[in-house]
Amino acid sequence: MFAPITRRNCRYRHASIVLTSTVAMATCVLAADKTPSGQILLEVDWKSAAAAATPVPVLEPDGADAAKLSMLRLPVLAFAGIPQLVKNVAGPRPKQIEDRQVVVDPKQPYWYQITEIYDGITVGISADRRVNQKVDRDFQIGERKSGAAATLGSTEKPNVSITDGRSEEGMEGLLITYTVHKFPDIPYTVNIECAKRAVSQCKDLNVITQDEGLLRVISMGAGK
Repeated sequence: MFAPITRRNCRYRHASIVLTSTVAMATCVLAADKTPSGQILLEVDWKSAAAAATPVPVLEPDGADAAKLSMLRLPVLAFAGIPQLVKNVAGPRPKQIEDRQVVVDPKQPYWYQITEIYDGITVGISADRRVNQKVDRDFQIGERKSGAAATLGSTEKPNVSITDGRSEEGMEGLLITYTVHKFPDIPYTVNIECAKRAVSQCKDLNVITQDEGLLRVISMGAGK
C-alpha cells in the first residue's frame, strides 16, 4: 500500500523526483546510478553508512546469512539486538521459534528482507534501492521528510501505522509499520506483527521509539 507523496525540491543537481518500489515517496537520484538493465537506483552515501556500521556481526554463528547480505549493493540495516518490544511480548530472554529468514536476489542485489519470528511477535525489516517512476497522480498528496529528519527518533518523526481489528475486519492481532530513511534517502521499512494476546504490549509507542535506536548497519554488502 503506497503512502501519500508529493513533489519536492531535489538536493542533487540534474536529478529528478522518483518513487521507490517498496514505499511511495518523493526522492532524488542521479540519473547515472542505474542497474545493468537501466532501472534507476537511489543514491547511497557509503561514507555515512560505514560510519554508522556496527563492528560486530549480528547474523552469526553459521555465517550463511552474512554471506547472503555480503552480495548486496546497499547498506543492510537491522536491529543490532533484540528489541524491547519483543522482550515485552516473548519474555526477557526471547528465542526465535523459527530460523531467521534472510531473503535476497543475487540477480537483483539491490533489496533485502530479514524476518525474525518469536513467540507472539514477528519482526521484519526490508529495503530496496530500485525506484519506480510510474506514479499514479492520485497518490501525489502530502509530503515526507528526508534523510535524518525522517528517522523515528528525530524531532520530526515518521508516522507509525498500527492496524488492528478496528481498522481491518477479522484481524485478531495487530501490525505495526514505520519507515526510516538513511544514507540519505534509502527507505528501510520495519514491520512488526503481534498476536492477539500481545496487542496491549505492542501498542507502546515509547518502546517502539526506543527500539528504533537499535537499528544499525550490520553489513556494507558489496558496496556500489
